[in-house]
Amino acid sequence: MVLVNLLFLGFIASMVCFIMWNMAVKQLGAVYTTNYIYIVPLVTLVTSALIIDEKITWIALIGCTLILCGVYLAERKK
Repeated sequence: MVLVNLLFLGFIASMVCFIMWNMAVKQLGAVYTTNYIYIVPLVTLVTSALIIDEKITWIALIGCTLILCGVYLAERKK
C-alpha cells in the first residue's frame, strides 16, 4: 500500500502538477503565473473545510482576503 501511495504521489500528482504549471507558464508567462502560487493556501483552506470538516476561522478569512488583495494588486495593469 505504501508503494502504491508513493507511486501515485510521484507520478500522478507531481507529474500532472508539473505539466499544468508549465502549460500555465507558457500561456501567461513566468511573472503572472508565479503570482498565482499564492492562491494555494486558499485552495488548501477550502479543500480542508470540505473534505475533513475543518472549521474556517476569522483569521483564515482575513488571511484569504489579504492574499486575494495582494494577487489583485500584482496582476493589475499599470
